[in-house]
Amino acid sequence: MNDIVISDTTALIILAKSDSFSLLSNLFQKIYIPKAVYDELMVKEDIVNYRIREFDKIEVRPVANTATLERIKTLKIDKGEVEAISLALELNLMLIIDERKGRKIALNQGLKIVGVLGVLIENYRREFISFDELKLYFLLFKEQGLRVGEQLEKVFFEKLK
Repeated sequence: MNDIVISDTTALIILAKSDSFSLLSNLFQKIYIPKAVYDELMVKEDIVNYRIREFDKIEVRPVANTATLERIKTLKIDKGEVEAISLALELNLMLIIDERKGRKIALNQGLKIVGVLGVLIENYRREFISFDELKLYFLLFKEQGLRVGEQLEKVFFEKLK
């Protein structure tokens, strides 16, 4: 994984609510977010925006390539996803994104993507966390709003065998 990554909103909300930013720190030196993602985070409950502001690896970066931004805007996803995908394309960086439609669009644009579960797997593979800790994080993320169907859960745990 790269030293720098772009992130969309959902993953950061789940990690903030779970007080689990260490999982990002283990893998990345910096997490760039576009202004729209920052704005989406700041309207969330106090604990989310407090933890976002306190996490020193997050840096707000503007999207400079307005042509890409305008092209992605036409794809009917929210403003944070539009800007996160555009910024990832502009900087040629991996994108943390969990929403199905946004992931599909990012992949179709040629981006490398990872979701919260991918971040969890990478922490486990690099031995930052044990398998028992991984299971606890998984349950905690589900409690904090990560939508995981039965099939995805099965595939997730099979990947770890």
